[in-house]
Amino acid sequence: MSTIPFLLIAWVIHAVVAAVVVSPVVFLARKRVHWHSWELLAVVVPFCVWGGFMFSDLSTGSKTLSNFVIEPGILALALALGALARVAMTASIAEAKASAVVLVGLCFAAAGIFWIVPVLPE
Repeated sequence: MSTIPFLLIAWVIHAVVAAVVVSPVVFLARKRVHWHSWELLAVVVPFCVWGGFMFSDLSTGSKTLSNFVIEPGILALALALGALARVAMTASIAEAKASAVVLVGLCFAAAGIFWIVPVLPE
């Protein structure tokens, strides 16, 4: 069976959870922080990093379909922490620099989620 359906299911889980947990942060900080459309890369790039690990030889035999359901949700929760960090950092550094730091941090979080979450039973 093709891996595309698994990736689409994982993306939907990731996007829905991210929308639910990040929306309040964005809404409440809208007067303090200027959000830009390119910052939506924070939803895409870390997911691609995680997906790259999931479809590599590193996950062969060590990850199950349950990991495809749980790990994108955890990554979406990390996005909420990233948004909070972005709001907190804006007071001390430039917004573009804060966004870049958060994006790189989320990519490391995606890799960490892949390595830390154990094999889950199906």
